[in-house]
Amino acid sequence: MPSSPRLAAQIQIFIRELAGLLARAQLAVDGKMGRIPPRARKPVLIASAAVLLALLVALIGIALPERDPYAGWDLPPMVIQAPAHRDLIPPEELFLPDEPDFIPGVMLGRERREEWTAEDAEPWWRNPLADGEEHWRLGIERIVDEIMESVP
Repeated sequence: MPSSPRLAAQIQIFIRELAGLLARAQLAVDGKMGRIPPRARKPVLIASAAVLLALLVALIGIALPERDPYAGWDLPPMVIQAPAHRDLIPPEELFLPDEPDFIPGVMLGRERREEWTAEDAEPWWRNPLADGEEHWRLGIERIVDEIMESVP
């Protein structure tokens, strides 16, 4: 494993070389950008950035050494032993017992009423004029005005 001063020096060299490479790339891009039509510049830059990012990820993946993530740990070896014999489940425990023969009564519907009393209808009835007719009149007039304004 490299010592930390040597690693720091390598990192500084890498950063200097990367900065030089980026400066040369900037000069090359500035010279070439004049030939690319203005509408195509953005897609070309996005594609170039994506390719460079993919190359950078590939280089980092290649440069990183493969190692055992648990190399420094003192772990006992894990041994899994299967039992010598298996406990069999008796067949009578595999199936549920039969259901009872009775079915509780179900009301599928109710008979339709021929006539309703005022008490029967009261939970569902709301008098539209209880708050006054002004609210309804204004709503109707507004809708009529919208319809009349849309007619050519």
